[in-house]
Amino acid sequence: MSKPFHVIVAEDDPLIAVTIAETLEARGHRVTIGRNGFDAYKIDEKDPADILVTDIRMPHFDGTSLINRMREHRPELPILVTTGVTENLPDEEPGLIAVVQKPFTEDALLRAFQSLLGTA
Repeated sequence: MSKPFHVIVAEDDPLIAVTIAETLEARGHRVTIGRNGFDAYKIDEKDPADILVTDIRMPHFDGTSLINRMREHRPELPILVTTGVTENLPDEEPGLIAVVQKPFTEDALLRAFQSLLGTA
């Protein structure tokens, strides 16, 4: 296994958040869940993430706003977008941004996660 990473998951659907967390924790990573972009941003200020996993549509502070805010302060942070929407998504950039459409499989999530972090 590769080194463990701190992952912040910004997801307003508790079932999806827990599923992502359990999948990544089973591989040795430390996961912190935020219910929206604002929560995730505040978590990152106190305990910086190695990678951010975010939904796009969330209340109070959506994923697009979170991505923009994180890029201002941490331009090299890898970001995995998990979303059910198809419009207004960020462009994928190797090592920086990957997008996985909901509903996704565990394998699809892990492939995108590993490709962002350069682990196999």
